[in-house]
Amino acid sequence: MHKKERIDNLSDNYKLIQYEDYYSVSTDSFLLANFSNVPKKVYKKIIDLCSGNGAISILLREKTNSNITMFEIQQDLVNLSKKNILLNKLQDINAIEGDIKNIKSYFMPSSFDYIVCNPPYFPIENMPNIKEKTNHSISRHEILCNLNDVALAVKYLLKQNGKFSLVHRSYRIADIIKTFNDNSLAIKRIKFVYSKKSSSNSKIVLIEGSISSVNDIKIEQPMYIYNEDGSYTEDMKKVYGID
Repeated sequence: MHKKERIDNLSDNYKLIQYEDYYSVSTDSFLLANFSNVPKKVYKKIIDLCSGNGAISILLREKTNSNITMFEIQQDLVNLSKKNILLNKLQDINAIEGDIKNIKSYFMPSSFDYIVCNPPYFPIENMPNIKEKTNHSISRHEILCNLNDVALAVKYLLKQNGKFSLVHRSYRIADIIKTFNDNSLAIKRIKFVYSKKSSSNSKIVLIEGSISSVNDIKIEQPMYIYNEDGSYTEDMKKVYGID
C-alpha cells in the first residue's frame, strides 16, 4: 500500500521525510539528541536503538562526525530512514532492520562508544486494545521490546568506557534504574523535563549512564519546554535551533 509522505524541516541543515499516518518525530527526539554527549571524533561509533524514521541520528549529525548506525525492527521505518539518509546526502550513517532481542545476531559485543535510545514507553498491559499492532502502538507500547530488552542490548553493545542515553517517561524512573542496575549498568546523569514551571509533575526524563556498579547520579537542573504564556523557553529554543 502506498504511504503518503511529507517532508519537514528537521533543522537548519536537514530535512525529514515522514509518513503521515505513522508516529511522527516528537519533542522527545529533539530532547534526546540535544542531551546526548556524543563523541565528536570520526572514528567513534554510535548506535541509535529503536531508531524509527531516523530523526535522532540525523540530529546527532549536527554534533558529531562519528559513524552512526540506526537499528529498527519496523521495515517501513527502516526504508524511510534510508530515504532520509539519501535526501540529506549523509555520510557514515546506515540503517539496519533487526530485532533488539536478537542483537547478538547483528553485532559483535562491545562494538559501540555511545548508544542512544528512544524506546517504547508504556507497558503492554496499559494498551487500550492489546491485539492492536499499528505503528503508533508499536512505537509507544512495549509490544516488540521492553525496558529489559533495551538494557540487555545496551550491556552487550557498549564498550567498557562507553556511555548510553535514553528518553523515557518520568513515572518509570524507578523501573529504569532497577532494570539497568540488574544488567550492571549504572545511571550517572538525570534531567527531568517539565511542560512549564507551574507544572506539578515532570512527564519526560533524560538519562545517561555507563557500565558500572555505582549509581553516583547527578541530577541536573530541570528543563522547561514552555513559558507561562505558551512560548518556548530559551532552553527549548536551543533544542529546536530557533534563533
